[in-house]
Amino acid sequence: MALKPALSVNEQINLLRGRGMTIDDERRAIDFLQSNHYYRLNIYFHKLMDAPDHYQNDVQLSQVIAIYENDRWLRNKVLSILEPIEINARTKISHYLALTYGSDVLYQENIFKDDMKYKEIADNFSNEIKRNAKDPVISHHLNRYGGIFPIWVVIEYFSFNTLSKFYKNLLEQDKKTIAKQMYGVNDYLFGQWLHVLSVHRNICAHYGYLFRREYPIRPVIAKSFNWDPVQNNKLFAQFLVMRRLSDRKLWQNFIHKVSDCENKRQFFNLQDYGFPSDWRSYLV
Repeated sequence: MALKPALSVNEQINLLRGRGMTIDDERRAIDFLQSNHYYRLNIYFHKLMDAPDHYQNDVQLSQVIAIYENDRWLRNKVLSILEPIEINARTKISHYLALTYGSDVLYQENIFKDDMKYKEIADNFSNEIKRNAKDPVISHHLNRYGGIFPIWVVIEYFSFNTLSKFYKNLLEQDKKTIAKQMYGVNDYLFGQWLHVLSVHRNICAHYGYLFRREYPIRPVIAKSFNWDPVQNNKLFAQFLVMRRLSDRKLWQNFIHKVSDCENKRQFFNLQDYGFPSDWRSYLV
């Protein structure tokens, strides 16, 4: 089967018009499509259709541009709140393990549940060492300690996703202690939330869309949230988890900016991200 032919920017604009979209500023449309390719925007186009290849009444390209830019703003803000959550988790997990088992935790296979998963994580770290051989931290440990790395170094070279897998593969008692003493939740919730937020972080870091997104991996909503969701596959559910794991002052500053943005940015409606009308009672 032959691939679709490439379209010039003018042909892209004509295609949008043919599907019922209003091009309210052609010069701006040309500039925008020259800087943001059509395929990246395609998901936004489809979110505003009322039938295959047909846009809802009165959809303008300026609306798509605004929603696209709102998503970019929101992704950056979400990353700013995910970063301290991730760093805090790395710190607490590595600190507990180092004090409990010693600095050479990674090389003690007996403190991990699943041998295959342990090997996968250890191999992943070895690959990171090879890729970063010239990194001063890596070269120092290679030269001075013969390639043995303390857990506080190891954990900094894990991706967020690997960190969640690492935590889930710890012995049950260690997981329970970390989750309960440091986060006040059970180990199942904390492990599941780490996984969910690692996926969410990758979406944001790779410029994925958030507008009307349905997440295939949904966070388990704790009873303490006092929220009975109709659906927990939207961004709002992710916000509930981020709030629970965030520093209160940082969170208040973050959620104030999101609330303020809804009043100031055109076409920024939190309902498009799964927020209920009374969302402040859960997040503020």
